[in-house]
Amino acid sequence: MTLAPLAGCATVSVYEPVSAEVSLSEEQSELRKAADVYCKEARDKGLATGETSLTALADMLTGNHDGAGAYWRKINADKAAPATTVTRVRADLNTSAKGLTNLTALADSLLKSSKPTRSDVQEFERALIHARQARDSLSDALVHANKRSEREYQILLELAPMDAALAKARSTADDLAAVRAQELSAAQASS
Repeated sequence: MTLAPLAGCATVSVYEPVSAEVSLSEEQSELRKAADVYCKEARDKGLATGETSLTALADMLTGNHDGAGAYWRKINADKAAPATTVTRVRADLNTSAKGLTNLTALADSLLKSSKPTRSDVQEFERALIHARQARDSLSDALVHANKRSEREYQILLELAPMDAALAKARSTADDLAAVRAQELSAAQASS
């Protein structure tokens, strides 16, 4: 039996057997559809790339990333009036936080009504990665606004709605993974 990681989130790691049986007509759950929409919207706004490679992480940590496609560049945070930039960031932040909150509520509902599939867990974790990247992008844009503003915007206060949504989503991701792991353990014990 081959084991494959169920990856996508640094806080959750679930391993389960990979089956060779594939259903091409398998219908996507509402959670997977909503997670896909959330990720697409974050990428379309320039808030996230979805990249989770070690190279992308190393570039971020070492500052080698040139930021050519960065959100703050896309909204001209380094050139537009700071108040205009902050207004745009607040709108995108509220949309992202609300979307993540709705997605988390959908995942919580799934936990209460049925058992999450491997794809449900993976897609939710993928959305969580996009949300974390969106938070970083929004923060970067606020930093650029502060560099040119006469008044200093309180970045952590501005990001509070997104941070709250992320905290709840992380907890739900852990719950999804735990339920999935319990199911796998029970299935392996009975076989």
